[in-house]
Amino acid sequence: MTLVPRLIDHDERQQEIAEAVWRVIRREGVSAVSVREVAAEAGLSSGSLRHIFASKAELLAYSMQLVHVRARDRIVAHLSIPDARERALAVLGEVLPLDETRRCEMEVNLALVSESPAHPSLRKIALDAHDALRQGCIAVLTALAKEGLVSNDRDIEAEAIRLHALLDGLAMHLVLGDNDSPDTAEAALAAHLDGLA
Repeated sequence: MTLVPRLIDHDERQQEIAEAVWRVIRREGVSAVSVREVAAEAGLSSGSLRHIFASKAELLAYSMQLVHVRARDRIVAHLSIPDARERALAVLGEVLPLDETRRCEMEVNLALVSESPAHPSLRKIALDAHDALRQGCIAVLTALAKEGLVSNDRDIEAEAIRLHALLDGLAMHLVLGDNDSPDTAEAALAAHLDGLA
């Protein structure tokens, strides 16, 4: 019997390398990311990695984008939830570090956002994600309003700014402190949404 080697497609390889970047960032910080370090972490030669990502800048940009793509894909999976309140909590919960997967993504994202002043491509990715989250907040609140779960006298755009700030604050509390838990963050988010009615 002949064993056929498993072929890894280009996208899958890029994601595996990005996950290696994430591990290096979480363990040693962004300054430790190099083609050589990431190649070793991913079990590749530097030459093989350079065939996929030519520079550290490309590695960082793709790694940051992957965080956002994975969060977006999880959010899309919740859009079919029929109950507006349940759907809103599920969608918004995907941008909070409520489990190890989302915590990893949030820690990597924050580390890369802190590097963005020195990397224009990271800054653009960060700003695009910021804008997407704001638009997501508007969409969630608009959907809740259609179901009568947001009072008619509320300004949706102003409420979206507050909701966005709450999400950012809860995320920071969960990543940086040990006073809050995922349960308390989810409860705070639910109480905020319920208070809009």
